[in-house]
Amino acid sequence: MSPAFVPVKPDYAYSEKKALLETLYRFVEEEARAFSFVCEKGCHRCCTTHLWTTSLEARYLREDLSPELEARMLGLRAYPRPGSTPNTMALLLMQGQPPPEDQMSEIGPCPLLTPEGLCAVYARRPLTCRLMFSQTKCDLSGEAQMPPEFLGLSSLLFQIIEELDVGGVYGHLVDQVRFWRDLEAGVEEVPEWLLGNREAPDLAYLPEEDALRQRLARLYRLKLPSGKTFKETLDEIKEGFGQREALSFLNEIL
Repeated sequence: MSPAFVPVKPDYAYSEKKALLETLYRFVEEEARAFSFVCEKGCHRCCTTHLWTTSLEARYLREDLSPELEARMLGLRAYPRPGSTPNTMALLLMQGQPPPEDQMSEIGPCPLLTPEGLCAVYARRPLTCRLMFSQTKCDLSGEAQMPPEFLGLSSLLFQIIEELDVGGVYGHLVDQVRFWRDLEAGVEEVPEWLLGNREAPDLAYLPEEDALRQRLARLYRLKLPSGKTFKETLDEIKEGFGQREALSFLNEIL
């Protein structure tokens, strides 16, 4: 089993975590409207096999994944794997230690693309896809061009989405889908290339970045269908799971 910073229990509080996930996804869409992004239907240059997700996102996506698409995904043989989770990387950098290197591989087109260049699971796509925007056409510039403030927000959201998947794991989407399939078959072993999620040691922002603080404060105050806020629900999930480190950043912005 791969070393994890919390016990691996991917099924823990799934309905509550799913509500948090959908709220975070909605928040991303709302925030993206503040920028002059030019992405449109059919753009897919950024849709590659660089698909690192939490187990929560993989389960959510898999609920709407056809057997044909799942088979296509599991047929993928070459893809990169992360050397650490976003929050583990943040902790190591704060301690002045270099994070483990990613396991790189040839990057190809996403296996979930249709022949028309559309995402076959667009409504359920993971955060790594939802945060890929550009202010110029990628076919012209060669890569996505994002404003620094959106890049900063994206980095924080990767930390948050790992934190809300209490008891879950982090890794490539293909490995996550295979992991969930094996769990359904009664195989509970966690492959060594899936990494245990952990709570953020702190969110990587600068004190003077008030705009980021305000954006995240809005996220934490968003109401879920239960009537509770994002932060209230997240706190309850963490408390129910067991003792974990506190995020000092939350106390500063709320």
